[in-house]
Amino acid sequence: MMLNVEKLPRDFKGIWIPKDIWLSRQLSLMEKVLFVEIHSLDNEDGCYASNRHFAEFFDVSERQIRTHIGTLKQKGFISVSIQNRNDRVIHTIGKYARVPDAEVKQLQQDHQKLIHRMTMSFRGGRKFSS
Repeated sequence: MMLNVEKLPRDFKGIWIPKDIWLSRQLSLMEKVLFVEIHSLDNEDGCYASNRHFAEFFDVSERQIRTHIGTLKQKGFISVSIQNRNDRVIHTIGKYARVPDAEVKQLQQDHQKLIHRMTMSFRGGRKFSS
């Protein structure tokens, strides 16, 4: 039987669970896989997936999903906010928070500038100390 799971934009990270999530004794197995699914859907604007989407994806009830999302929030793995009065947005937080594309681009530019300055200083005969 084919599931009618809505197609949402996915920032797909692969089919793996980070070591600290997998080995966490703080999270149930369902919380672990739900966290990874939220993480993969947490794009530039956040994860907008409904409880129905998660329930169909994992073949569990919407009530179970609601409970697990509440637990992930309480344990500090995700944040949940409401935008435009009825759009729920979920973000992974902490070390798994998504870095906005603009910030990544700025970091790359800063890195290139630093390399350029170091190259120019080295060519000028100055040596670097550690």
